[in-house]
Amino acid sequence: MALKNSENDVEISFETVEKEEEKEEDEVQMNLDHNAAPLQQLVDISDAFSSNEIFCSRDALIEWARNVGKRNGFVIVIKRSDKGDSRKARVTLACERGGTYRHAKNKSNVEDLNRKGTGTKKCDCPFKIIGVKLTSNDDWSVKVVCGFHNHRAAKQLEGYSYAGRLSDGEKTILSDMTKNLVKPRNILLSIKNHDEYNVSTMKTIYNARHKHRLLNSAGRWQMQQLMKQLNECKYVEWHRKDESNDCVRDLFWAHPTSIQLLNAFCSVLIMDCTYKTNRYRLPLLEIVGVTSTNLTFSVAFVYLEAERVDNYTWAMEKLHSLMFADRLPNVIVTDRELALMNAVRLVFPTTTNLLCRWHISKNVLGNCKKLFERKDKWEAFMSAWSVLVFSSKEDDYERNLRSLTTDYYTYPGAVKYVTESWLTPYKERFVAAWTDKVMHLGNVTTNRAESAHAKLKRHLGSSQGDFESSWNVINALIELQHTEIKASFERSISVVEHQFNNAMFKELRGMVSRASLNMILMEFKRATQVEIDKGICGCVNRTSYGLPCAHELAELIKEGRTIPLDSVHSHWRKLDTVTDNVSSELTITTEIDSILRQFADCDEAGKIALKRKLRELACPATTSMCPPLEKVKGKGRPSLKINLSTKRAPSLFEIVESAHDSTSPATACSVKLPKEKKLKYIKCFPHQIREHIVNIVDVKADGHCGYRSIAGLLGMGEDGWGTVRQDLVRELHTFHDEYVQLYGSIDRVAELVYSLSWFDSFAPYDRWMTLPDMGHLIASRYNIVLVHLSIRQCLTYLPLRSVSPAPLHHKLIALGFVEDCHFVQVFLDSTSPIPPIACNWRNYRYQCARGWEIPYVPRIEAFRSSLGTNSNVATQETIDLDETWCIYNRRMISNCSLSYFLNHVPLFYIPIWPVFL
Repeated sequence: MALKNSENDVEISFETVEKEEEKEEDEVQMNLDHNAAPLQQLVDISDAFSSNEIFCSRDALIEWARNVGKRNGFVIVIKRSDKGDSRKARVTLACERGGTYRHAKNKSNVEDLNRKGTGTKKCDCPFKIIGVKLTSNDDWSVKVVCGFHNHRAAKQLEGYSYAGRLSDGEKTILSDMTKNLVKPRNILLSIKNHDEYNVSTMKTIYNARHKHRLLNSAGRWQMQQLMKQLNECKYVEWHRKDESNDCVRDLFWAHPTSIQLLNAFCSVLIMDCTYKTNRYRLPLLEIVGVTSTNLTFSVAFVYLEAERVDNYTWAMEKLHSLMFADRLPNVIVTDRELALMNAVRLVFPTTTNLLCRWHISKNVLGNCKKLFERKDKWEAFMSAWSVLVFSSKEDDYERNLRSLTTDYYTYPGAVKYVTESWLTPYKERFVAAWTDKVMHLGNVTTNRAESAHAKLKRHLGSSQGDFESSWNVINALIELQHTEIKASFERSISVVEHQFNNAMFKELRGMVSRASLNMILMEFKRATQVEIDKGICGCVNRTSYGLPCAHELAELIKEGRTIPLDSVHSHWRKLDTVTDNVSSELTITTEIDSILRQFADCDEAGKIALKRKLRELACPATTSMCPPLEKVKGKGRPSLKINLSTKRAPSLFEIVESAHDSTSPATACSVKLPKEKKLKYIKCFPHQIREHIVNIVDVKADGHCGYRSIAGLLGMGEDGWGTVRQDLVRELHTFHDEYVQLYGSIDRVAELVYSLSWFDSFAPYDRWMTLPDMGHLIASRYNIVLVHLSIRQCLTYLPLRSVSPAPLHHKLIALGFVEDCHFVQVFLDSTSPIPPIACNWRNYRYQCARGWEIPYVPRIEAFRSSLGTNSNVATQETIDLDETWCIYNRRMISNCSLSYFLNHVPLFYIPIWPVFL
């Protein structure tokens, strides 16, 4: 604050204003008498404002008065100002609480005045000082007219809006920080750091930001303001709109520097859509590329009305128009968005469209993990899948595919999914044996686009922004992105890393990017092992990156030559954004002449329409285009709370990862495991094992329930019951003689074939699944461990003929028999006891299959111990019956021998239950 001392100036007289001051003092005294405030309530701060200082300007005086007021707990405002046309200029300063409340013309109603939340700070405070301009220069002096306040001093001024007003300097800070995407709370902190006496609040900042935006828009609505900013920043912009209501449908924009980068580094483009970035709920297609320094740059942003082929094709055509004819992309990486893939094929027919390996892997996880009952088995499957995807040769691919199919044939659902959904239709787009033949520069996923999405959403902060606010964020991010890219170019040119001081890199230093030098150095280290053997080398560095591979470097080392510059692809040699084939003769003279002729030939209505179009083209801020209508959910009660989150909805693989149990597939049907008391059919199993049952899944009761349960447990889905029946018939035919011995007669095998050979929608009683007969068939056919549980009989079935793999690769499933007529799927925890092994397995298994039993001995002993000796649960296949009972039930078994009945009829088929041995 600039002040002048009165001792150095001429003596100042107030005679010319004494009469007016005396009049004002009389008014103040009248106010004091009228208010009749007790003396103890009057606050006298006359001494604080009594000063002989000479102020160098009016603003300096006002600033001094306000600062003195703040220090004393009062807010000083300008009450009256006089420029001094007929007298000396003066300014009257008063307390913010001076005067009384005056009713507005439209609020004279008493009900309006008594409305909740309304009130006034006015209490007719008499405080008043006057500043008068002196005759010399722009000097000012101050005089106290009344130094009393009729209210207490404020302990803090943060609640006073006038005291919290921003100064011009603070408004400039706010404007710059708002433009640079600084959050309001950080703006307030910065302002307070500049001025320790600042008492502004967050509401002050929000109001100032809103006023700044209004002034900046100058009355233009959103789309007009957006078009103005795009035009001022020289963006290339296209849009499509609905002609019936002028609402925008699709909107495309690209930064001018991004277009230069696109034509300089056009080899690989990555595309992906993101969501929850705008209040209109339009998908945002972000297209990114890769520079020679291995940095990501944004090419274009496209808001799409819908993710259809038409919308994607329009976006691809606009992208194509930005590129030179001889600089189209070699590779475009997307996820399996079929509409986008079709659009790429239509607009860029010569470009290779790779699919994102990461998304494919997560799709496999989301659809297959639920089919595996243990985490270790699932991880083994994913390891085999990764080996298959990274097969470097087609022969390796075929071998790895056969290995995966063979090793996991007990999981047909998983094998079928990866084969039919991915490998057969798309293997050329993501398996290394094919992708390594195209120059993708190491980009086989859309991770760069995903990272760009994440950064954009962090800065957007809300999913309810409009196009203009989104553009402000995007533009700021792009500017920073370009700065970093240019800096990386200069570092590659001027900085030589010590590891590249080898004479082999002489021609490359400062001529190619450091990212390419690092990759060449890695191949250089391999060269000593590979030597000149092209087969061992693989040449991936040459075919996929355009850089010298190990065997090429070995030849150069052997010949004593340096790495030639022309052996490095031009992508890595480009260290600027300058394009070579820019035409300087491009004009629009022909088009202008054509428009003039068309304008002359039009009638009056046509001329008006054409002029309107040209006006929008020349002055984008005059556009009549409107933003799209906000999409409203048509179902359910509307929420009062607006969701501002930009976080996307969880993907299927994220739901599966968070819900799937590491040892059982119980959560394949439900994320939240039901409690034991809520499990249906839980009482149909021995109480000793109920605590180990984590889930029970019911199936359709149509006579096929046993086969439906097996199909579901094997990952085929419940509707795969027909396949199970066919597989078991095939098992009986293939190993007919072995099963004749196991079942005791050819007739019994024929009966089983008859029972299995039924494929109509409803199966009669004689076509139902029977145990224990089917248990041996199922375990041997699918090479699994089958546990059968019921309230009356519990058995475990093992494969009869196969060699036991490592316990880690065993697949154990549990089948439950409930209510004496129905089968269900049962899921056990990893520590559950299991019932004894069926006796016929020991009698008829191959010698090579004996290892299947070993891992389950402790769990079988635990089952026997928990059951005890007095249990009514049978743990063997056959029973001995009382002869009297057999005579009583002779009618039941008249069609088969008594000995066969006693040795082969399943226990739960016997209607009267005797005491077990």
